[in-house]
Amino acid sequence: MNDKVVLLDLENNLPTAKMLRDIVEHYSSLYLFNLTGQFNYALEDLTELSGWISSGQIVILDTPRAKKKEFEYAVVVGQLMALLAPGTHIEVVSAMDDIHVLMHLLDGSELSASLIQVQTENAKKSKNKQRIPDIQTIKTKPYLQQVKKYCDALAKMAGRPSTVDKLINSIANILQLVPEKAQHLLGLLINLKIVKREAEQVSYRKKVLKEWAEIDVENSKNASKKVHEIDDILSKIHQESEHILADLDTDSSIENIQNHLYKNFSNIDPVQMEVIQKLNDLKSEKPKDIYQLRDLLEKMFPKTDIRLLLKELIEKGYIYWNGHDVVYSHEMMLN
Repeated sequence: MNDKVVLLDLENNLPTAKMLRDIVEHYSSLYLFNLTGQFNYALEDLTELSGWISSGQIVILDTPRAKKKEFEYAVVVGQLMALLAPGTHIEVVSAMDDIHVLMHLLDGSELSASLIQVQTENAKKSKNKQRIPDIQTIKTKPYLQQVKKYCDALAKMAGRPSTVDKLINSIANILQLVPEKAQHLLGLLINLKIVKREAEQVSYRKKVLKEWAEIDVENSKNASKKVHEIDDILSKIHQESEHILADLDTDSSIENIQNHLYKNFSNIDPVQMEVIQKLNDLKSEKPKDIYQLRDLLEKMFPKTDIRLLLKELIEKGYIYWNGHDVVYSHEMMLN
């Protein structure tokens, strides 16, 4: 069986004497580091701590300051490569959001590692404010897509994995991942509050899992496509309406325009009369959309300049475009 050690990130995660005592009791070695370079510890517990350090059970890693955290984490990884025997598994315990950088470096150095993400006090206070990532974020983050895919599978499982090892095997099988990648995903499931870990046992937060499983990424793609299509249609309708009304005096009121247009009712050519009759026959099924009206007239009168015809119908007061719907005048009904 491979040896297991703990790598404890002290930043925003200061341990109690009891916590260190439990780790030392169950793991062969405990490695401590803090990128801020500080370690505050209760004075009365220093004697016990110094004993663990002297015996080599606890090792404090060097963390030189650098402009980028990647470089600082790289120094930590380098020390672990020198100190650990081949095949040793590292349990990383951290409260930092950017700890995934360290996990990536460990994976790139072929060191077996899994993450236990802990909450800071501030995070615990604000846990009710934590929200599942939005659909757009999930679509742009491959690792969140894997989380979503596995949550879909978990939601359908009759018997869910109850131990860490079984869960890692399940993740690896369903997502076709190597064990190391599956361990990283387990850390994400814990961090996202989908899975709760207690020692080697795991349980599931049913409400959070249900919310993840109900996210409909595929339909959101179709909905987004339809929105774009509708936007294009509305844009075309707007352009068509502008062409149709281009010759009208936009500064005049609707009432003045109609009063002026109604004077032209006697000037009706045969085509216009036929248009009025056909539209009148449609009764309540007359198109309310200017774009649909144009298409209908093009089918009815393929040899006629429909744009000009619409312009004349508007000028003579038979129809009116209010910017949203086509309004048919009473005079058209009488004719």
